[in-house]
Amino acid sequence: MLLTLLTAGLVGALAISLVKRYTDQQEIDYLTSNANAAARQALPLMIPNANPYELQQLAQTAAFLGNVRVRIRDAASGVIADSGAQSGPDTFVMILPPDIGNTPDNSPSMMSILLGRRHAARGQDSSLDRMPPGTRYMLVEREDGPWGRRFVFQAVSNTPPTESAAATTASDPTGRSNRTVSVPIGDAAHTVGYVELSGAPDFGAATISATASAILVAALAASLVAGIVALFVGRGLTAPLNKLALAANRMSSGDLTTRAQVTGNDETGQLAQQFNQMAERLQSSFAEIEAERDTLRRFIADASHELRTPITALKTFNELLRNGAADDMDVRSEFLTESQSQIERLGWITRNLLDLSRLDSGFVNLDVAAHDAGEMLQAAAGAFKQAALDRDITFNVIQPEPPLAVNCDRARMEIALSNLIDNAIKYTPSGGRVTVGADAAGSIRLWVENSGAGIDPVDLPHIFERFYRGKGSNARGSGLGLALVKSVVQAHGGHVAVQNDPGQGCRFMIELPESGATAAG
Repeated sequence: MLLTLLTAGLVGALAISLVKRYTDQQEIDYLTSNANAAARQALPLMIPNANPYELQQLAQTAAFLGNVRVRIRDAASGVIADSGAQSGPDTFVMILPPDIGNTPDNSPSMMSILLGRRHAARGQDSSLDRMPPGTRYMLVEREDGPWGRRFVFQAVSNTPPTESAAATTASDPTGRSNRTVSVPIGDAAHTVGYVELSGAPDFGAATISATASAILVAALAASLVAGIVALFVGRGLTAPLNKLALAANRMSSGDLTTRAQVTGNDETGQLAQQFNQMAERLQSSFAEIEAERDTLRRFIADASHELRTPITALKTFNELLRNGAADDMDVRSEFLTESQSQIERLGWITRNLLDLSRLDSGFVNLDVAAHDAGEMLQAAAGAFKQAALDRDITFNVIQPEPPLAVNCDRARMEIALSNLIDNAIKYTPSGGRVTVGADAAGSIRLWVENSGAGIDPVDLPHIFERFYRGKGSNARGSGLGLALVKSVVQAHGGHVAVQNDPGQGCRFMIELPESGATAAG
């Protein structure tokens, strides 16, 4: 509304300025034109000597016709004739012919004689005073208004017009201008006098007043319309923002499921969509944090449990040795052997926990390079050949044909393969078999399979979880091996899967992206 008022005010001021400039110029042109016409009529009356009577009649007639004050001055600017100020309705007088009233239409004759003019407000007219009584007149009253003149004709008989026969008030609805225009009588070299016009109706003021009133009404109407439009537009803008603020308050109170209402595709709607996307990411992040927190709690609990067993055993062995068991060489040897086993178990647990922590946190920089898959399989299997032989397990390494080159961190990939081989030997019965191989069927696969009972379907969904060991299993282990395998493979952009055949055995497969497999030279 303020902007509308300011704009209307500036436009109105410019419009009024232009209208004023136009009306001022029109008034000057109007006065100058009339003054030149009167000067041409006054020139014969000024040569050789000025005729004051006729000049006065000329001034009064010009004043009546032009509705201005007319002064005729001599060359020394002395006043010869002055029509006087125009201050109200004027009366123009015509003599009527004797047969007025006998004509069919009772209209005055076109031969009516112009006698003179009187100012009704002042009641002065020297021409009428010299006429005989009983003369019949036609009074022509002129009233000036803001949009022109109005004439009233009135027939008067027997007596001269009195104050009651004409208007006696001197109201002037237009007001008078204070502009004066003076033109010379004669040429510039032989100026015999001047005609001065002033006191013209101030039609410009009336026009400017009407223009200002119209602009004011238009400005108020436009402001009212602007206010109504602004009310609806403002409500349309603030309502979605209020809802968005309410959603933000609910979210700040902890309700991450709250969402803002999207009402369109404008800026407010886009803001609501961005808010909802932010809320979804926050909710997802908090859910992940909560899941990580729960996992960390379980991890700490399981790690504490796994570490407590070897620590307790070592503590027990130490106390027994201090209480005299050390005197028995066989007992001492057995305790030392078992203590060494528990120390190795502690080392293995802590080492694997550290590797898992680094892999999960993303702090591990993999040393990826091209390595021959067959050599990597042989290196990983070498440490388990004697264990397989001791348990009467057939242990084979199948070389890929043609040879394959794998892009990976060899040390960590060998750790993953070693854990799979170790796990396979643990769960393969005597007389069974363990086979390790690699192929490139769509993606490169490193696999370890064994014969035996396979995996209990109840345990299958949990075998890659940390510290998980089969419910019915009595095999020794920390439950970290398969979890470490999964983390290493995922760090390489691959995944680990298992094909289980209960009663026959199972196959664990490390699948890497195709970009990880190239032909080995």
